[in-house]
Amino acid sequence: MSMSDLEQLEERQHLLNGKKTERIIFAVTPELKKAISNKAKDKCVSMSSFISSTLVDVILRESQR
Repeated sequence: MSMSDLEQLEERQHLLNGKKTERIIFAVTPELKKAISNKAKDKCVSMSSFISSTLVDVILRESQR
């Protein structure tokens, strides 16, 4: 069963708007860090916000399957 657009929006807000208390630390190549930095700058957001938003996009897309 797929989520409606409204349900997806509500789930996206729930995942992104909560109090940020957890940290995930992972290693990346300098090239990946630069690519993430460039995309974040293009969207006028922090790298952390860009990564979080991108992960939520993937999670919601996968939940549609």
